[in-house]
Amino acid sequence: MNTMAKSTDLQVVEVEGAGTVSLPPDSLRTNVSVEVRCESLEAAREEAAAKTRAIIEALERLQIPSLQVRNVDVSVSPISEGETARERVAPPRIIGYEATSTVSVILEGAPIDVLRVESSRILEAALSAGANQTSGIRFFLRAPQEAYRAALKASIADAERNAGAIAEAAKIKLVGWRSVSSAGDEDGGRAWQMAAGRIGPRSTTFPIEPGEIQVTATVRARFRFAKR
Repeated sequence: MNTMAKSTDLQVVEVEGAGTVSLPPDSLRTNVSVEVRCESLEAAREEAAAKTRAIIEALERLQIPSLQVRNVDVSVSPISEGETARERVAPPRIIGYEATSTVSVILEGAPIDVLRVESSRILEAALSAGANQTSGIRFFLRAPQEAYRAALKASIADAERNAGAIAEAAKIKLVGWRSVSSAGDEDGGRAWQMAAGRIGPRSTTFPIEPGEIQVTATVRARFRFAKR
């Protein structure tokens, strides 16, 4: 009977906690593309294929250990002649073809000093070999799970501090944990950093400085409390 009364007197306070861990990236990725326009379908495909081979060969000549280079997408579309209002009732006239070929470049598990140097070399080699579009360099953590777990621990400690502050202000006594759950994290725990925007062809040198990557976790926690 006394146990039930004691349990009834216990109430719950709910708080959130956030934790952030900052780490240097250990990997990078980028997509580089070549876009060509020719009068015939065959010419567009052949020119795009030739330039793609040149880009891949240029990247392989860099001799970067563990560099992954592969052609991931090829598309060809017709180019239609501009229409006037009267011509819209007729089928568009095809005046050429546009071919786009995209090469994926990935380097994983490298020290930040290597990423700093090789990211610049990768873009320079690709653009010099004929690429005329790039997604920019994205730095990331190859295995972000440990960083996310560390951020979770920090978020739980933050939740405890927040609950303690509420208890002190409200003049109540925290009795213990009731429950705790993850409130989600950005990008599934995977942290990315865009280091370079879209770059035009014939650039010279790319001074790229990878910054630290922040991995954030948030929790919701419920604490039991009793009146003092």
